[in-house]
Amino acid sequence: MSFNKAKHSLRMSMFNIINIKMKNQIILALFLSFFILSCEKDEDENCHECHIAIEECCGAEEAHAPGEHSIDIGEFCDDDLSDVEANGWVATMEISHDGEVEFNVGDLVPASMIHCEEHADHDHDH
Repeated sequence: MSFNKAKHSLRMSMFNIINIKMKNQIILALFLSFFILSCEKDEDENCHECHIAIEECCGAEEAHAPGEHSIDIGEFCDDDLSDVEANGWVATMEISHDGEVEFNVGDLVPASMIHCEEHADHDHDH
């Protein structure tokens, strides 16, 4: 192999190595951009965990004070959150408390019983 051919071959090898590194950097930059944009979208969503609040009342045989029993129904975001707080929630599972069925699948749980995280005053007038 002549000196010029070896020099040309070395240049081509270096060019290929640089080209591969640039491609990898571009792919990495695209991946990181996509990841950052995905995270920003999640932060923009207004999501809260919600539960059904079932008021407990004392009978003559019960020694504890009245309180609230809660049953988690999941996380709701944006329009779904507003809808569940304003209009209630259609039960996707049987809701029971102390063995007594409160709601069957498909029953509408009234908005007054739906409480969502960070809404401690249970104000449904957003």
